Amino acid sequence: MVPPGAQGPGNAQGAQKTEKSDFAGKVAQAGQATEAAASQQAKGAQQSQMTGKVREIAKRLASGQLDQKEATREFVSLVIEERFPDFKKKKKKKKDDEDESGEEQLEEAVTELIDRDPVLAKRLQTQFQKLGKQS
Repeated sequence: MVPPGAQGPGNAQGAQKTEKSDFAGKVAQAGQATEAAASQQAKGAQQSQMTGKVREIAKRLASGQLDQKEATREFVSLVIEERFPDFKKKKKKKKDDEDESGEEQLEEAVTELIDRDPVLAKRLQTQFQKLGKQS
């Protein structure tokens, strides 16, 4: 005796459709995994590049080319550039009578905030010293 669902060509077509949809689902999942891996790799490269820039600031601070406030300002600028890439636009040449741009105002405000908080300023200074010694 043949089981009731196993007869006829209709079931073979149903099995093929299931296999095709499973295959399509697996292809879609693989594509998503590839995109996620590429995104993760790009993020890692960006972090590595930023770490290199921060090390460069730390070296310049250690050698006396920058003071603490200038180093803090450059660090803040890097963070703004990384976190808000659309906010940081090409700097226009300013005329003497032109006001500061929004970017410059934000950099100044965050730099002042860090300078006023002794714990935060000391922590940043310590990190700059560590990075300056590693290089």
